[in-house]
Amino acid sequence: MGHSKIVVALLCVFVGAGCASLRWSVQKSFRNEGRANEALPEEVWNEYQCGAKKLPFFEIEKNELIPPRVRPGGEFNHRMVYAMCPAQTTAVVAGRLHTRIRYRGEPLHGETEVDYELLPGRWRVDSFVEIPDAAQPGIYSYELEFTSRSLKFSKHASFLVPNP
Repeated sequence: MGHSKIVVALLCVFVGAGCASLRWSVQKSFRNEGRANEALPEEVWNEYQCGAKKLPFFEIEKNELIPPRVRPGGEFNHRMVYAMCPAQTTAVVAGRLHTRIRYRGEPLHGETEVDYELLPGRWRVDSFVEIPDAAQPGIYSYELEFTSRSLKFSKHASFLVPNP
């Protein structure tokens, strides 16, 4: 291990949770809001052998929140990576995407996109969500729910608002 790596490792040991917080901040800073293609439809078609599946085929490959601990007034990044094989090569699946934040089982905030489009291939979708200054400490859930005539899914991920 090089000298600089030893110093960084020792600093992380001494700083403890602060090092994890720095890691999440750095990771989040490299993300941009929006959608980016990661693989063309043919690649996803071959990878998932979509010719043998009921179409449209849809798979959420990643659903994560960064950081997993968010202070009141802070924000987190939600990243979803999905793969989709449509019935026709370049077809999209349009539907209603509802996002919601729950605390103690009750919805606190929600937004709906009526004509949200799932695109063929593999896509990375990043969004940033702000936490109100008045957020109470505890476990929260960020939920996604998509509904169309041909596809339906729901996913959630938890995050913590720590005690001050």
